[in-house]
Amino acid sequence: MPPIGELVRMESPDGILVILGPEQVKTIGDAQAGAREVHGFALGAAEIRPSEGRVLYDDVIYTVQVSARRRVGVTQADRSLKVEWVAHGSIFVSTLSLSFRQLGWTELRLGDHGIRVQVRSRKMDFETDYQIMVNDLENQVRGLTARLISHLVQPMDASEDNIDLWSYWLALMEKLWADLARDVTEAWRTLPPQLRSEDRVVDIQRLRKPRPSDLRAYGRGHDRFSSEVRSWTTLTPERLYVLQLVQDVYRRLTRIHDAKPRVMDNERLLEIFRSVSRLLRMLAAEGGLERVVGGPIIPTSPLAESHPALRRVVRWHRLLRRGLFPEGQSYFVGPKDISLLYEYWCYLTIVRLVVEESQGVLMVEPTASVRPEDIALGSGRAACARVQLKNGRQIEILYQPLYNRLPTIAQKPDHVIQLQGIGQLTVFDAKYRFEWHDDNVGNYGGGMPIPPVDAVNSMHQYHDAIVEIGAPFKRLVDRALVVFPLPKAHHDNWVHHRFYASIESVGVGAIPLVPTGSDAYLREEIRRCLTPNSFTQTEQSGDR
Repeated sequence: MPPIGELVRMESPDGILVILGPEQVKTIGDAQAGAREVHGFALGAAEIRPSEGRVLYDDVIYTVQVSARRRVGVTQADRSLKVEWVAHGSIFVSTLSLSFRQLGWTELRLGDHGIRVQVRSRKMDFETDYQIMVNDLENQVRGLTARLISHLVQPMDASEDNIDLWSYWLALMEKLWADLARDVTEAWRTLPPQLRSEDRVVDIQRLRKPRPSDLRAYGRGHDRFSSEVRSWTTLTPERLYVLQLVQDVYRRLTRIHDAKPRVMDNERLLEIFRSVSRLLRMLAAEGGLERVVGGPIIPTSPLAESHPALRRVVRWHRLLRRGLFPEGQSYFVGPKDISLLYEYWCYLTIVRLVVEESQGVLMVEPTASVRPEDIALGSGRAACARVQLKNGRQIEILYQPLYNRLPTIAQKPDHVIQLQGIGQLTVFDAKYRFEWHDDNVGNYGGGMPIPPVDAVNSMHQYHDAIVEIGAPFKRLVDRALVVFPLPKAHHDNWVHHRFYASIESVGVGAIPLVPTGSDAYLREEIRRCLTPNSFTQTEQSGDR
């Protein structure tokens, strides 16, 4: 067992907080790259003393010792930790275990003061692989959404079928914005003015037709009265909505541009951005406003429902709300747990490769939240992605489907590919973990990092347990595969590993997938399960 040392010490008016942990831990692949010491700084009136040569990792269990003059709260990233205080004279002390289970910066607070420390991964290089995975995940959701709704805008060029998703999103946005700008301009020009009335307090001399009650009040000494003033205005609620929509598009494009300063083909995004900016300045000047407060809320007035140009503007607005734009500074701020992030990324990568290899059309996109604080993929059959094939059949790519009508125990794998819910399935389980047990590494590693042995055992479980409903219980799973982030240095040699050879022999094994590496292994498995032979076998199975 590695020696335990003091990694971080924080001293504050509320007390002392010390993080203890192993001085050395095992790392995989490129995780050794980057800084080799704890990074952190104090919050409030605290002082921090990080130990040089130490690193905090996301999945290592640390011991936290706290002492304070009174019972105060201990929080990690706004999450209250369970603390059992013990009194020693005038001092209260406690010891608790902590696993960060997130990457990036996190806060630890003792009362009103605390520290902010950086947590890294021992399975990937945080500065490269993790950031690339976050950006790629964002690109895939926007790009897949673009593929889903592109046929609603106008047919995309056939030459664009194989371009990357970022470029596909740009191409769709160029076409969508051109139509939106045209309809916004027409709606702004043709929307009628509105007669507005408001109550004002005026002198009696300015009243056109004083009422008898006004004259009686004037005789009692009153000289100012409430009057309804009517005037025509061009800044109607419908026009205000149009202006708010253009401003909202401008804000969201600004966020995308700021979040992706080094993307290729960025000039196309800048051109859209400039066009939106020009239209926004023109509308704001005509409306007599420098800026508009509030976001666009689709109007429900009779005019909005009957005006042709405004109805088209609303249609474009609804398309923009279906995932083409991020809701916060980045679409994927939330999933700091890299295991969950890897699981999401693998699922969307599978969806993308199924679309590419089948040459089908994505008809139903993966369901994802749009909150800036987090992202959550919808699970189960109702939230699955669907791809329409040229022969009329559909491929479903399910995220965490539940098979609960089984003879023994319900099963819930991560990802499943199937053809219209009939016939044999291909199961993938994304595991952002490695085998750390020395005996298992020696017996099965073959000189390479491997996924956990219990994860491979789970694939045998899925392979055997998921069966057709009703006797005879025919097994449905053709192949069950662990997907794990094998370091790029071992990628080419994985073809000789026993866990890869076992895929062909018993239908169970493991394949590597890492953001900065090749998707060749996964693409080959998807290509195999989408071959015409697989379709024929599936249809025959469903026709029985």
